[in-house]
Order: sequence, then structure tokens, then C-alpha cells
Amino acid sequence: TGDRRVLLNVEERVYTDWYPFRLIRVGGAVFYDRGRAWGGPGESPSSAGWLSNVGFGLRFLSTRSAFGNVLHVDFAFPLNRDPSIKSFQFLVTTKLSL
Repeated sequence: TGDRRVLLNVEERVYTDWYPFRLIRVGGAVFYDRGRAWGGPGESPSSAGWLSNVGFGLRFLSTRSAFGNVLHVDFAFPLNRDPSIKSFQFLVTTKLSL
């Protein structure tokens, strides 16, 4: 935990020709994340390390939206974890960029 963080994300995306109802572009991605947080009141030496994960997911881009948000549906697998971190994570997020 903390009020400061650093995050590196390396991602390879591929968008398909599948374009359901001419509304949504569908794609896929594989990724690697590495980061850490610090500076919080609950910070301890055991939580001060860097965490990494790898994963894959789907990307959905609405062609009718004025905002250009991309829906990310991801499956992530932590590479270095302690017992308090699950071995598999399912994430659904929206981002303003591809």
C-alpha cells in the first residue's frame, strides 16, 4: 500500500477483423506488468518489494463512443507472490487509450 507508485506495462495487442454489428472492434493482448507502491501508513518491509505478473486478455473498442474507451478483460498470473496474493487474478478495466 502507499500513496506513491511506479508501474511498467509491456503489452502486445492484436486486433482482429471481427467487428460484431459494426459496433465493437475485438482484439487480444499478452502482457507483462512490474511495479511497486510505497509511502503509505501501513507500509512494512515485507510489502516494499516489486511485484510482477504476466497475462492475457481481450480488448473491446467501441467505434460509436465519443470517448474512445477500451474495455480490458484480463487474466493475470503473479510471478513473485507471497501467500496473501492470489495465484490468479481476473480484471475488468476501462482505459482511455488502446
